[in-house]
Amino acid sequence: MRNDQASINRWTWIVALVLVLLLLWMLFNNHGPSATCCGQPAEIVAANEQTVPTAQVSVAEAFTFIANRDGIHTSGDSAHVAWLANAENLRSILSEEGGLNVEGNDKAAIMTGLADSDADKQKKGEKVQAFFGQSVSIENQIVVKTQEPLNPAPPATTAPSAAKLYFETGKSALPADAGDTLQPVIEWLKNNPNTKAVLSGYHDSRGNRAINEELAKNRAKAVREALKTAGVDEARIEMRKPEVVDGGSDYNEARRVEVSIE
Repeated sequence: MRNDQASINRWTWIVALVLVLLLLWMLFNNHGPSATCCGQPAEIVAANEQTVPTAQVSVAEAFTFIANRDGIHTSGDSAHVAWLANAENLRSILSEEGGLNVEGNDKAAIMTGLADSDADKQKKGEKVQAFFGQSVSIENQIVVKTQEPLNPAPPATTAPSAAKLYFETGKSALPADAGDTLQPVIEWLKNNPNTKAVLSGYHDSRGNRAINEELAKNRAKAVREALKTAGVDEARIEMRKPEVVDGGSDYNEARRVEVSIE
């Protein structure tokens, strides 16, 4: 009986030793029931497998342009704007049609300037629209010049007060009443060839100063083109440096161009 018990104990130790050796072999050879049981948690392992970084998407600046007889000025992404390849043709059209101005983006634009009649306004608009085709929608804001009366009044003996043209925020397109506002100045210049027109653009102190000055300059240029179209020699038009004003509660005063007589 004692010998049988000793034999059982010996085999028990042998079996236990074999199991321990088997478990060690499985552990060192990665043959266990789960590869993550003794290493990192499954969430960490999955996270480590995400080796492809997320690409950063860059947003291109929107395309805008201003076109007149002096040239075409653009900003932003112009890679997809097909008509730019014929930009010189557009400049020629604007010059031939009396110094028009067109500004906008790749889908819509505003056309400004002066026309002799409603029919002339329509013709100019159709010509510019034909250049752009259907790719750009053109809004025709050309101002029809005031027709001279059959019995004109005698020439004024004193120079008119400064004409003030008020522009929309961020725009350099001529206001709708530009023709009527400029008419007294134009009449004086025609009847007094020794005088000249002085253009002063204004802007407020808010925002980027360089951008504000450029906007004020473009507004003054639009007024200059209107005077030239009306028959005023460019040599009699003086452009002065944009001025900063404190608009107070009325910022319209900081979005104006004044035309005075000297």
